[in-house]
Amino acid sequence: MEVLLSWYQVSDFEAAKAFYGDVLGLKKVFEMDGWVEFSHSEGAAAIGLARQSNDEKGATVVLKVDDLDRAREHLIARGVRFEGEIEEVSGVVRIATFRDPSGNRLQILQSNVSQ
Repeated sequence: MEVLLSWYQVSDFEAAKAFYGDVLGLKKVFEMDGWVEFSHSEGAAAIGLARQSNDEKGATVVLKVDDLDRAREHLIARGVRFEGEIEEVSGVVRIATFRDPSGNRLQILQSNVSQ
């Protein structure tokens, strides 16, 4: 597993983008509708911002894995309980969400999934 990014939901998407880009001086490395990532360089761990869709607060730490199904089964065997179903952006990523013993949200992510 590799730390890929931490992300937050933000209530004012444009103000958050301005803060991370203009105030902190981070480079925008990816953007799509309602989602943006900032980092100090391409390919490095990033901070993601999502247009707020629920009341979830705090950061979500995302760990990149080569095989989401295998990683998920490995974690389940070690007592991890996943929340909901695997989410997929067709052909782009698959994501599974879980929490640590203190209730902090984490996700495992497999990128560049073939359709």
